Amino acid sequence: MKKIAQKTLMVALLGTLCLPVSMHAQGTIADYKTMAFSERSDYGYTYPAEWEKQKSVWLAWSGSVEPNKVSIQIITALHKKVRIDLVVENEAAKKEAMTWMDSYKIDKSKVQFHMYGGANIFIRDPGPLFLKTTDGKPLIADFNWNNYGVDTTRAPYSLSRGGVDKIMAKKLGMKTITSSFVAEGGGLEVNGEGVLLTFKDTALQRNPGKTLAEIEAEYLRMYGQKKIVWLERSPLQDRRSPDNKPLTGNYFGGGANGHIDEVARFINPNTVLVASYPKSALNGHPLGKADYHVYEEAAETLRNATDANGKPFTVIQVENPDLALFWEERIVPANDDEYSHFGIKAGETVYQVPAVSYMNFLISNQVVLIPKYWREGLPQHVKTLDDQFKKTMQTAYPGYKIVQIDPLAVNFWGGGIHCITQQMPAY
Repeated sequence: MKKIAQKTLMVALLGTLCLPVSMHAQGTIADYKTMAFSERSDYGYTYPAEWEKQKSVWLAWSGSVEPNKVSIQIITALHKKVRIDLVVENEAAKKEAMTWMDSYKIDKSKVQFHMYGGANIFIRDPGPLFLKTTDGKPLIADFNWNNYGVDTTRAPYSLSRGGVDKIMAKKLGMKTITSSFVAEGGGLEVNGEGVLLTFKDTALQRNPGKTLAEIEAEYLRMYGQKKIVWLERSPLQDRRSPDNKPLTGNYFGGGANGHIDEVARFINPNTVLVASYPKSALNGHPLGKADYHVYEEAAETLRNATDANGKPFTVIQVENPDLALFWEERIVPANDDEYSHFGIKAGETVYQVPAVSYMNFLISNQVVLIPKYWREGLPQHVKTLDDQFKKTMQTAYPGYKIVQIDPLAVNFWGGGIHCITQQMPAY
């Protein structure tokens, strides 16, 4: 399949964003914000699209410096446009976060702090998933949590970090819709008009013993959606296992184990961006070879899919930079048994792979936060990819400020900008 050239891509986006609004036509982002919820949900509530007006963006403060460097850039970019809700473990973490905010000249009156002992930087996943009723009232979707499918035998919420949505719902005085089924916010993507996009292999892995039909019905109920578009399989680079075994060969990673926000994202109800690699990846390392096919299959599935009204999507592929430019290499020393049980011997090279993806972006009030990967010493091609993606998002969101943030520190933890944020809609 051919990638869409930059000029063609812009024409496609402009055409998509400038049609008049109706139940059978696409409209501008402003139009989508004002459409009645009753046009999009039969449940009396829905999980709003990310481009709809937001009251706040949630983050959690990490106990480590490097990921906080990403979080503070996000807060800096957003706090003048939307309130920040920041979850901190304790008073010491709050004091540290406030010190950082002072150094970045952040107006702390725009930040609301919440104490929670199990604060998890990846707030989108175990954190509150904010729904909105047809009459504009708040709800929280409370899925079960099993640590990205790693702890499938544990009882619900036996992991302290899995209960943050319950705690915050109680603090905020919001009602919850609960489920014994497992899903995380980063694994579910909506188009704002009744379509939910997710991975089949992830849903089944998270919910052992459940049929796909059972999972589909529950996911639709929890998010107030009409239809699921299933992508068959998630990328190899995003996998993880209980015993931290290699992704393949000597390549290790700690991804989210199949999250859609690494691969495909809606930018309006009828346009979806899909990660890709160039065909030359087939001649490269094992991860590139494997995920080239995963991305192409995802794009093809979406080209053949339709929205809740039976209308096809516009699919735009966005090339990710090569993982080989970012992974960390290590020579296994003698007498090191960390890798021996995987059959890896002293003197061999092992690779720690970050979750690099342009798809891990955040849309907020008049601001879009996107990844950038070029830094001094990298090939110019990476800067070209950064610039192309910025143009794509600027075309999709005219009048918005597009802010590029280097997410690599969080990528090495298995996520990105989208993973460490969660939007709360305006009620």
